[in-house]
Amino acid sequence: MIPGEPVIAHPSEVREPPRGFLGALGYMGPGLILSAAIVGSGELIATTTLGAKAGFALLWVVLLGCAVKVAVQVEYGRFCIHHGLTSFQGWNRSGTGRVRGVHWTIWVGVVYLVLNMAGQGGVIGGAAQVARFGWPALPLPAALLLITLLIGLLIAHGRYGPVELVSTFLNLLFVGGVLYCVAAIQWTPYAFSWSDLGTGLSLSLPRETLGLAVAAFGITGVAAGEILLYPYWCLEKGYARWTGPREQSEAWYARAAGWTRVMQIDALASMAIYTLATCGFFVLGATVLRSESQLKDGNEFTLQLSNMFGVVLGDRTRAVFMLCAFAVLFSTVFANAAGFSRVWADFFGLCGWIHGERQRRRAIGVVAWLFPLICSAIYLAIQRPLLLVTFMGVCNALFLVVVAYQTILFRYRHTDPRLRPGRFYDLALWLSLTAIGFMAVRGLLTL
Repeated sequence: MIPGEPVIAHPSEVREPPRGFLGALGYMGPGLILSAAIVGSGELIATTTLGAKAGFALLWVVLLGCAVKVAVQVEYGRFCIHHGLTSFQGWNRSGTGRVRGVHWTIWVGVVYLVLNMAGQGGVIGGAAQVARFGWPALPLPAALLLITLLIGLLIAHGRYGPVELVSTFLNLLFVGGVLYCVAAIQWTPYAFSWSDLGTGLSLSLPRETLGLAVAAFGITGVAAGEILLYPYWCLEKGYARWTGPREQSEAWYARAAGWTRVMQIDALASMAIYTLATCGFFVLGATVLRSESQLKDGNEFTLQLSNMFGVVLGDRTRAVFMLCAFAVLFSTVFANAAGFSRVWADFFGLCGWIHGERQRRRAIGVVAWLFPLICSAIYLAIQRPLLLVTFMGVCNALFLVVVAYQTILFRYRHTDPRLRPGRFYDLALWLSLTAIGFMAVRGLLTL
């Protein structure tokens, strides 16, 4: 994959798409990496806090945030498979409005990438707090340094396979952990009922929880950053290569449609995973934390959460929760560092600063070390994980506007007529875009 250039597949790489749902599941991967990034700060910190402050009333916000944006993710995946282009490469074909040869939306994306590091600082800080739970004598800077070194070692090589493998393991770990904790609640006085869950579908939005609701919508589900990253993982998995060089033939159209279907199943299956985990964290907040003392932002934030779960559910469940918490927070920084290092390398290629696959791998390696290091430095300077994560959520909600704008161009300017999706897909896409616009306006009102 050459930075700034479309993937040119060799005919020998062409592969026929699998038939049937089970066959498509065997080619999952990009969605698993995304769910590793998705189930993180928003779920453990913002969503749990949202449940603690609002009870079950805002469950609908969490479900909406998880479900409504997947259509935009699928559109980015479709564009990638049909054109062999990354997100930034596709954005750069938008026509006029260039600055130094790069489209203005990409420059907005670069601003977002920089601001996103602040939010990721809250995530890596939370992971360091959890690490200190298992090793109390470890100073906070040392915990941050160890996590930075581990992330750098895991992704600096720039290869796809190990990233998918680690992400799959982390998915299994945090989904199993949160489901165990939710089940344990039912054997305590904090047990919840179906009627409690029903109150969360009333579509109410209390004013005092507006800021957290916007942040939760921006972070939960596929956030702006994850949508941006999805084509990079689709390319590295091989969906575009296996489709083959773009040509006007029945065979190519059949492969393009087939691998698009595989991508859609990958996206929907990952949605099921992160929706399940997200709702689990929300339920934990709405039950265990709802009646407890006010959560205080700072270096003891995650320890407060663990202490509350220890009192209610016992020490064993507390340990499971903290293991789950570390898997969630670490997976977020890990997957985002792996993804955004590729986006930065792509940007450098579009600017003409790097050329060829060797320089791309080198750029990914450099950013893979710098990303967690910068995030750690930001956390040490501020040391308020909830504030940083809420800031990231609002940035995600606002950046979704640019992501949505490019989605419209992908769908109506760059879609081959023979591969045009059906009316149900377009309806889902416009519902997604409408919800994104609504929450972006709400996000502006919270600034």
